[in-house]
Amino acid sequence: MPTSSARADRNERLSALRRQLILDAAQRVFERDGLEKTTIRAIAKEAGCTTGAIYPWFAGKETIYGALLDESLQRLHSHLADIARAGSARMSARNTIHAFFGYYAERRTDFSLGMYLFQGLGPRGLGRDMDEKLNARLRQCVDLLGFALARTKAWPPEAVAVEQMNCFTYLMGLLLLLHTHRLKSLDQQADALLDNYCLALEQR
Repeated sequence: MPTSSARADRNERLSALRRQLILDAAQRVFERDGLEKTTIRAIAKEAGCTTGAIYPWFAGKETIYGALLDESLQRLHSHLADIARAGSARMSARNTIHAFFGYYAERRTDFSLGMYLFQGLGPRGLGRDMDEKLNARLRQCVDLLGFALARTKAWPPEAVAVEQMNCFTYLMGLLLLLHTHRLKSLDQQADALLDNYCLALEQR
């Protein structure tokens, strides 16, 4: 007969699994329908549960969005941290910039989640705590661009702070052009543009 501790562990695992099933379903619905058109009912249908089964974990679709973006930014940070600190200092900025671009180039839904932060004054219903948490996650990722730039170039801290934001701005613009297919219509290749950007950065 299972002990109370074993039952508690099992219940905790089941709870985590149910929560993850909802998040996975929501990500599919966000990708299919877009963030604005997504409803809790649609997420529940995709997850194979009732809408009432969602509310113990999430107050609404904005809360689900916040959880998904938080996880996405944590994955991005882990991905960048390994690359920014590895290898030669000379290649650190180039490798980290390419890693940032590659992460979002291969994850259109993650990029869409991130861009939703910039609609109007911010997504409705997130609240100050979640907004601050997500912005802190994003700053950690941008700071890793700065860390890699500092390894590659002997710039003072104030110059690194400016350059990491310039780099982030360039990357987000290039990714937007990529995912909206504007690069193709302009007869441009993302990899070539990114290589030219890195080369110009290294030569300054």
